[in-house]
Amino acid sequence: MMPAVSPTPPGALTLRPMEPGDVAIAVDVSAAAFEYELTDAATRAFWEMRVAHPLRTDPGGAFVAELDGRLVGVAQALQRDRVWVLTLLTVLPTAQSTGAGRALFERALDYGERAAPGLIVSSNDARAMRLYARAGFSLLAALETDGLLQRRALPRPNSRIREAGHADLGALEMISRAVRGATHTPDLELALRQEAVLLRLGDAGFAAAMPGHGVWMLAARHESDAQALLWQALEIAGESVRPAVRWLAGDQAWAIDVLLRAGFGLRAYGALAVRGRPGPLRPYIPSGPFA
Repeated sequence: MMPAVSPTPPGALTLRPMEPGDVAIAVDVSAAAFEYELTDAATRAFWEMRVAHPLRTDPGGAFVAELDGRLVGVAQALQRDRVWVLTLLTVLPTAQSTGAGRALFERALDYGERAAPGLIVSSNDARAMRLYARAGFSLLAALETDGLLQRRALPRPNSRIREAGHADLGALEMISRAVRGATHTPDLELALRQEAVLLRLGDAGFAAAMPGHGVWMLAARHESDAQALLWQALEIAGESVRPAVRWLAGDQAWAIDVLLRAGFGLRAYGALAVRGRPGPLRPYIPSGPFA
């Protein structure tokens, strides 16, 4: 005779692995938490791809929280080579006093080795920063741009920079590993599918820019190469609906110089949370979704 299964008491929080059928609801939860308007089909499709991508590449690092059978929170972690990345941690505003965020974060930390190098891009949410700091992450104060690119400030394009594609991704891995300690390949593949423009400066660096959405990420071996890439990435991004650059660690003077000359203002925004020694992380602009 099978033992009786006790029903989950009302108001109890439960965690389970995320499934493909959760993606649409997870998008709604994330949009509500970040106060982000899913105004049209294209915007929703963008967010669904952003949430579905980590579930496809790292299904073991994706979890949801439910309250009374309703999905109220999502956590997704990636493992890229030896580097762990928290790509999403979001809880409905009405469920933020339930412990869902902490429980999801703890579950995501168990994906991979807790002693491995790790990266998180954090918003300005004080609770999130406290959570990451208490888990052993160092918080590097970050900046974002304010205002629009002044096109008259753009220099002539660097003739050594060319547009790259899927065939270049293998060659770019050594740059990623030298700068952040892990490849970006799966995530750059997604960016290219989302119509990002990938720029390559030989074996010295690369950048990805989303027209109308800002600089998606940049990694280079030397500051002069990073500056050349940033100028061209800003030109491609053009007038952006979001800050052209975000989560720029405040010690990256090479980028601050370019952004000020390009006519942007700068303001504090969030932090880059770092565990251990993933890489020098400079010259570097992290990917917001995938660090």
